Amino acid sequence: MFCRQQVAELAQHANQFDDKNARLAVIGTGDPRHFKAFREITGYQGFLFSDPSLNVFSLLGFSNRISGFISINSMFKAAAAIKNGHRQGSLQGSALQLGGAVVVDAGGIIRYFFKSKKAGDHPDIRELIEAVGDTPSLS
Repeated sequence: MFCRQQVAELAQHANQFDDKNARLAVIGTGDPRHFKAFREITGYQGFLFSDPSLNVFSLLGFSNRISGFISINSMFKAAAAIKNGHRQGSLQGSALQLGGAVVVDAGGIIRYFFKSKKAGDHPDIRELIEAVGDTPSLS
């Protein structure tokens, strides 16, 4: 449950997750008919799901309030993303939905949980990879 910039970074590190027998899954809120374009933009080729009902986001306690988008830090992160070539495409799904990251092992135990507090607030990819390294094999 990442923004495009974060998914593009995940795609760059996909082999590190594969090396640990981990399966990445990205969940968004947009219409699945936009998956092809999303994959082209981000380079992400892993599992991709859509939850327009926001049930998964709600279950995980991820925010969908305007307060998550109003901060100086969010504006700086947005400017940095634009500077690095990441542009906001057409809006898909819920504009106010914040995401996060969860690492769940094969036994259903949550090994890592990150909940975005503001727009642009994302987990460190290295932390995700390290958390996966601590999980039992998924194969």
